[in-house]
Amino acid sequence: MPKRRLAMAATTVMCAVLIPTTAGAAPPRAHLLADTDRDGLVTGADHRGRGEWTRDRGAIALPNLDDDQGRCRPAGPAGRLTDAELAVCDDGADEVVNGVTDAEDLAPLRVAPVRGAGSPTSGRISVDAASRDHVRVFLPTSDGHVALSPDHRFTAARLRRGIDLAVEVRDIPRDAAVWDGFVDVTLTVERGHRVDTDTVRLRVAPLLLTHDLMPVERVLVSDNNTTPQDVETGDYDPDAPVVPRYAGEERFLTELAGGLAAAGVDARPLGYPTGGDRWMRDHFITGYTAAPGSEQTVLVRAPGMPPGESTPDFPLRDSGRPLFSAWRGPGVAAVQQFDPARVGDDERNGLWGSFGSTGNFLVAPPHGAWPAGRILYGSDGGEAAPDETFVRMLEAQRDQGPMPVDTSWLGVGHIDEFLSFLPADNERGWTAMVADPRLGEELLRRVAADGGGDGPLITGVDPAATPHPGITVNEALAAPGLTAGNRIATAGIDRALAALTTELGLDPAEIVRVPALFERLEVDGYPRQDIVANYLPAIVNGVETGTGTFLAARPHGPSGTDGRDVFQEAAERAIGEVGGRIAWVEDWEYAHAVGTVGGELHCVTNVLRDRTATPPWWLGAG
Repeated sequence: MPKRRLAMAATTVMCAVLIPTTAGAAPPRAHLLADTDRDGLVTGADHRGRGEWTRDRGAIALPNLDDDQGRCRPAGPAGRLTDAELAVCDDGADEVVNGVTDAEDLAPLRVAPVRGAGSPTSGRISVDAASRDHVRVFLPTSDGHVALSPDHRFTAARLRRGIDLAVEVRDIPRDAAVWDGFVDVTLTVERGHRVDTDTVRLRVAPLLLTHDLMPVERVLVSDNNTTPQDVETGDYDPDAPVVPRYAGEERFLTELAGGLAAAGVDARPLGYPTGGDRWMRDHFITGYTAAPGSEQTVLVRAPGMPPGESTPDFPLRDSGRPLFSAWRGPGVAAVQQFDPARVGDDERNGLWGSFGSTGNFLVAPPHGAWPAGRILYGSDGGEAAPDETFVRMLEAQRDQGPMPVDTSWLGVGHIDEFLSFLPADNERGWTAMVADPRLGEELLRRVAADGGGDGPLITGVDPAATPHPGITVNEALAAPGLTAGNRIATAGIDRALAALTTELGLDPAEIVRVPALFERLEVDGYPRQDIVANYLPAIVNGVETGTGTFLAARPHGPSGTDGRDVFQEAAERAIGEVGGRIAWVEDWEYAHAVGTVGGELHCVTNVLRDRTATPPWWLGAG
């Protein structure tokens, strides 16, 4: 993927600046400047407020986590790199500036010319203790950038001329209690016993997850025939067409391409090498970082550990490795975060690991106090929760306030099983779409009242491929597993909506309800009971393209008097009322009917989104 630059990037320069000093003042004065006014330049306009960081002013530094020269490789002399070794090879990991484009990822500083700096005068640059391991300061020279050592001293002659510097941030904050992502850089000027200091504060650009109002650039699907190991041996072509491997996959890919074309999006999905692990949304989630003059796409690896396969060298799901081995490059970074204490804990990872899948994370679009959107994830606050260190990393970014939502009543436990977001013709600009089992049962009763009670509940699917072959609408209304499942799901969704309407400021009128049916699961030996899964393909578990078209799994509900699927009609009507439309995609064989609970369109796709029209996050930063 090409590196993207903001329009001002080409004009980002460091300018000589003279700061007025008191006439006749004896000690040379220290004056250190950064891009405090966030215009991409370092000028005298940056003098005010340079030692603090507020909503309106304060310099920003991009975490330099991409690979501008493509130097990172997935294997070393000893063979396949460990997960840890693979993850730490990025532009911030070495002590050099990797070319011109890498230099654009550094934050400019300027030591203003120091008047009256006689021969005994010297200067030095230091970084606050909490940031020291995460930041490097470079001195640009005619031979390239030189990393400053802590004891580097600038001579009086250099101070009199002024000095251009550049700050490289080597990581994002991972735990705000350890490092909050604010960096204080201090210039100390000394002449004998006389010392003067000046400090500028920078904030590390936060890792922000993309939200569904951003238009889709490309959709990714699993390349089930190519493994992560194939990538690492060079046997991978990201532009090669995806070759179907599983039942129903060809139809799924064909209808997905048709839906994308109808949405005005590039219709050819990109294949991501998984070796058959089709659940694309669970491998990673997409994000970005941005500063005045530069930005990076960031792909965030899921912290899930496969039971029986997790080892100290390869703790995470193997399908996350291509983020580093195939996708990291110019303008594209990848990060991972997990608790190593969970490695080898197969019982815990088997029972609760699905909560750490990135399919369990959504972003409510921008609103109120959250102008970059707000992260939502499924959890019960106890064992049924994602990796704690992963959540702390998201919390440390400050701008998307991760919020847990109780999903312990769901078999898989993922928030995308009942919730998504749509653009809408309302003042907010978007709405929440939720699965509604009450509406699902109401539609069944209407079909029965219209004389269709003896007709099939599931249409358009071979009865032999359904959980209860030949079940009718009347039988479904009386089936204990479905009635109990709908009751459990209704209570869980109601609790979630109570929290969401309060925290997101949603009015009940802004919620779009689409029909759903849930079935209670009985899993022997599992500590969570009274859990449910979507019985019919979940309409809500789809992909919002950001262009007004929502890609949804065809629900295969019962037919109404007009011969059409009543679930499809109800969903089209509900979404149409907020200005949207649906493109239906067949996923019964490829996704819904796979395994114990299966999944839907959102589960088997991932997305790269266009951020061109997204306002800079710092315009609303606190």
